[in-house]
Amino acid sequence: MKKASCPSCGAPVAFRSATSLYVVCDFCRSTLLRSGEDLQNLGRMAELLEDSSPIQIGSEGTFRSRHFLVIGRIQMKYEAGIWNEWHILFDDGRGAWLAEAAGEWIVSAQVAVADPLPAFETLAPDLPVTLDGRSFRVADLETARCIAGQGELPFKVAAGYDVNTADLRGNGRYVTLDYSETPPLVFVGQTVSFADLKLEKLREQGDPTGGEAPTVDARAFNCPRCAAPLRIHSPAIESIACDSCGSLIGVENQDFRLLAGAAQALREIPWLPLGSQGTLRGVNWEVIGFMRRRTTSEGTDYTWSEYLLFNVQQGFAWLIEYQGHWNHARTLSNPPSVARGQRDFSHGRQKFKLFNSGQAEVTYVVGEFYWRVAVGETCQIDDFVCPPLLLSREVTAKEANWSQSEYLEPDEVCAAFAVRTAAPKRIGIYANQPNPLLERHRRICRTFWILALAATVLQLAFAFLFASQVVLRQQLVLSSLNEEATLNSQEFVLKDRARALLVRHDTDLANNWLSLNTTLVEKNTGEAYEGTQEISYYKGVEDDESWSEGSASDEMVFKAVPAGTYYLVIEYELGTDNTVAVADTLEVVRNPAGWSNFVLLLIFLAVFPLLSRWRRSAFEARRWSESDLADGGN
Repeated sequence: MKKASCPSCGAPVAFRSATSLYVVCDFCRSTLLRSGEDLQNLGRMAELLEDSSPIQIGSEGTFRSRHFLVIGRIQMKYEAGIWNEWHILFDDGRGAWLAEAAGEWIVSAQVAVADPLPAFETLAPDLPVTLDGRSFRVADLETARCIAGQGELPFKVAAGYDVNTADLRGNGRYVTLDYSETPPLVFVGQTVSFADLKLEKLREQGDPTGGEAPTVDARAFNCPRCAAPLRIHSPAIESIACDSCGSLIGVENQDFRLLAGAAQALREIPWLPLGSQGTLRGVNWEVIGFMRRRTTSEGTDYTWSEYLLFNVQQGFAWLIEYQGHWNHARTLSNPPSVARGQRDFSHGRQKFKLFNSGQAEVTYVVGEFYWRVAVGETCQIDDFVCPPLLLSREVTAKEANWSQSEYLEPDEVCAAFAVRTAAPKRIGIYANQPNPLLERHRRICRTFWILALAATVLQLAFAFLFASQVVLRQQLVLSSLNEEATLNSQEFVLKDRARALLVRHDTDLANNWLSLNTTLVEKNTGEAYEGTQEISYYKGVEDDESWSEGSASDEMVFKAVPAGTYYLVIEYELGTDNTVAVADTLEVVRNPAGWSNFVLLLIFLAVFPLLSRWRRSAFEARRWSESDLADGGN
């Protein structure tokens, strides 16, 4: 650390970083240039605008397990308000920047890029940009002015300078292109939560000189039009819509500027009142803003409500309600790279499908917002679903933002905010509403496979324990024409009782029929078992197409046949449609494996998953009937 005295007021100043060229004196606001061991006074720095940031010069924190110290900042002013870029110094002497804007915290450092950078004028929201082989998309375009500086800085701020900036997102990174120089400067970083920074030595609200307060208290003031009491919960808040008179009020420093009277003919009462506090998914939230939005499709207006939630540590989130369906939404820091018109993509190992596209318009606002919201404000919106998740892309003339929503049951919202009033009635099926029949279908399918496996094991066990045995195989020729004939088979022996005895006739019958009357006779006792069969098989060619009807084979089963010596008496009648003799392979099988009952059982069991699948598909059909895509996104 190098120490010196301010040449203007004599106050002590210090340079902690070797890369710091300028320092702003805390006492007289003079900008001092370091030149060797001397300090040159470049003039008085503009006063910082009070923005209630919890960070101050001297605050400390941690990023990626590396300790850093806040040594300076620049304050940027743009159309919607101001934001801070804090100059931080790591223990190894490397410098970086910590930005706080719209409730997000971003740590970035300057890097060199080999690829040529696009001109600012050629960029547009959601436009793809490739840097060093990595793909990004334009998230935000701003024209801002650096109005003030504080502490140690690596460049001159003086009376301020104008800068065009382009923020890109992709590959888990946050890239800023700074067009204040030629070629543009490139800063690469990532978003991080306030809690993960583990910030210490924060300032007290309204006290720029010091103090340790990890929270920021709400500031109170009165509406400049109707004098109704209002509050500001976060330094990121840019506008407030007065609940009493509907006026939109811009927030800058301690000066509350009336933007416009909100053109809201009908005052709406939010179901979840502003100021409501509750715990949702383990985070304590406060409702600070409410808006109504609508989109029009085929002449029909569809409206929904959005509640802005705030937590000092977590920043901002949204509760979105449409026809009794609720979603919890957060800004997506690592959005997917999706081209306009693309209908499906994978993100986080899940496949999302385009559900709706259209233009959303703000119709009513009340409370606090982190941008200059206005009635009539519009954006192009695309919704992609993978229940219970929904990814939304909102594109305006300057921004392209992604958010991820998760479906909530109404009871969970009521319990989180202790609301006793009945929630809005749920109507229809929402885009990312979980299919309640999906888990049931999975359970039924699991049960089916368990029962099918058990049936298969039992079938194989019976086939193994009661192994089938061919006790007779004999070739016969059936050649009697227009006369009944009788044949006796060879004898065969059953050493013990047979559970079943199958008699099979496998013939070369063609374009004819055959009637068989088979009698199973026990040689010693004369006990007999009789059965009848009809076999017919016809085939041919008609209009160059082959056809066939019937079968040339057939079988029958005798049940519970005692041990003994048996033979078959076969009486047959051969049709006259074809005079060709018929060759017949006669086969007798002891204890054949019975597969028909097994197959029938599987068919019966399959009815349940098929019915469950049909009901599940019917739910999905109802879901996609509300989509812009009539084919279900395929």
